[in-house]
Amino acid sequence: LPSVMPSSQPSSQPSSQPSSSPSLLPSSEPSTQPSRAPSLMPTTLPSTQPSSAPSLIPSSQPSTQPSSAPSTLPSSEPSNMPSSRPSATPSLLPSTQPSSRPSMKPSLTPSSSPSAAPSAEPSILPSGEPSVQPTFVPSVLPSSQPSSAPSFVPSLLPSSKPSLHPSGEPSSWSSSEPTVIPSIAPTDIPSTFPSMLPTFENCDMSKEQRRFEITEALKTVSDPIVLLTPGTPQNKALEWLLEEDKAVLCPDDFSCPRYPAFVQRYVMAVFYFSTDGGTWNECNAASDVCDPLEVAKANDNCTVLANGIDVFRIDVTQGTDSWLSPSSECLWGGLACRNDTLCMDRIEFEDDGLGGTLPFEVQNLTELRYLIVEEGTTSGTIPSEYGTFRTLHILDLNFNTLTGIIPVEIYDLRLLFQLDLNDNFLTGTIATEIGTIQFLQFIQVEVNRLSGTIPEEMGNNSFLRVVEFFGNQLTGDMPQGLCDLRNNTGGSIFRLTADCDAGDAFFVNCSVPDCCTDCPF
Repeated sequence: LPSVMPSSQPSSQPSSQPSSSPSLLPSSEPSTQPSRAPSLMPTTLPSTQPSSAPSLIPSSQPSTQPSSAPSTLPSSEPSNMPSSRPSATPSLLPSTQPSSRPSMKPSLTPSSSPSAAPSAEPSILPSGEPSVQPTFVPSVLPSSQPSSAPSFVPSLLPSSKPSLHPSGEPSSWSSSEPTVIPSIAPTDIPSTFPSMLPTFENCDMSKEQRRFEITEALKTVSDPIVLLTPGTPQNKALEWLLEEDKAVLCPDDFSCPRYPAFVQRYVMAVFYFSTDGGTWNECNAASDVCDPLEVAKANDNCTVLANGIDVFRIDVTQGTDSWLSPSSECLWGGLACRNDTLCMDRIEFEDDGLGGTLPFEVQNLTELRYLIVEEGTTSGTIPSEYGTFRTLHILDLNFNTLTGIIPVEIYDLRLLFQLDLNDNFLTGTIATEIGTIQFLQFIQVEVNRLSGTIPEEMGNNSFLRVVEFFGNQLTGDMPQGLCDLRNNTGGSIFRLTADCDAGDAFFVNCSVPDCCTDCPF
């Protein structure tokens, strides 16, 4: 019979009869033959043969041959030979190297490398690399890279990249890219949603080449760093154009002769994201711009038309489609394009809840004649680049929260008829260059924080009809040249205002009615 306590060193030969229950503490070296029941604590080295029942805690190194029943906790290293029966439930953590044969049930977390053959059921999370052969049942989430051959049943969500060969049945959702090799026969059941792009390549080039060429071109439209920075309006517009926009414009499409068609579409997408598109009162993009039903629903919530009075009566194409919809941007609410060129002609919004900031990229719409963004919460400064428009007639940004100065470049707009910047928080002075806008008829800069004096050069603006300066911090005298343009002296100005009450904190000397029509504040 064995002793109650083990000896300090094991005997060279085991007893002919092992104890009915193991010793409380293991010997420093394992016996040649295992005990009938496992010890409570494992030995530092495994026995040559496994015990008939596993220990409660595994040894630091595995035995040469596994036990007939698994241990409750896995060993730090796998056994050289698999057990005849795997554990009823998988280990909580996978082994550092995959087993040659899969377990019946997957581990909760995947191994760093896939097994040679898949498990009968997939793991909850996929492995970093796909297995050589797919599972019979797909994982809940796809692997980061597709398997060489498809699973028999598709995954609920597609992988980020397509498999080389298509699956026998379609997935519930379409993949972002088509398979490299199309299926021999079509699927019996169509996918719930169509793929972003057809199987054949668009634009006579690969998707990667299209992305490269369009991105390189747009680096000349936007700041390259901002363009490639995730989360910026520019990057959102770029990714929408390349990955979601079902119009799929090509790099060599010049429907507008002044610039590639994708530039105009990109600029309008930048405008949408920059002015807090998605929170407008009307014409917001659909919740899913690739779902025809959602797009139709969004179109029903858009009634904004760019239909202001045009003295030149140029024929335009316009509509009331929601923004970022598959239709031409010329048909998005608040926009209009010239019929003869399809170049953007108008951006016209009034009280539609636009916010955010005005993007300088709008300068690329070189044929723009009307830029009207009224009665919103648009903030930031007026981009100086807006002074480059060749044909801009109206710049109307009143009733917003704009700050900064009136850029001197604005006075380079030689065909500008109307400059409406009233009810903002603009500062600085009115530059003398304003006198060079030959055809200016309306200037409304009232209710801002403009300072200094009213330039004498405004007497050169001989077509002026409405001039509003009140509610600012202007001082000095009203230029006599402006007084001479009043309609009571043979001129065309029928309204001229300033802070001309003697009690005004900031006072402009302008007599009523000889020069000013009234002093509103």
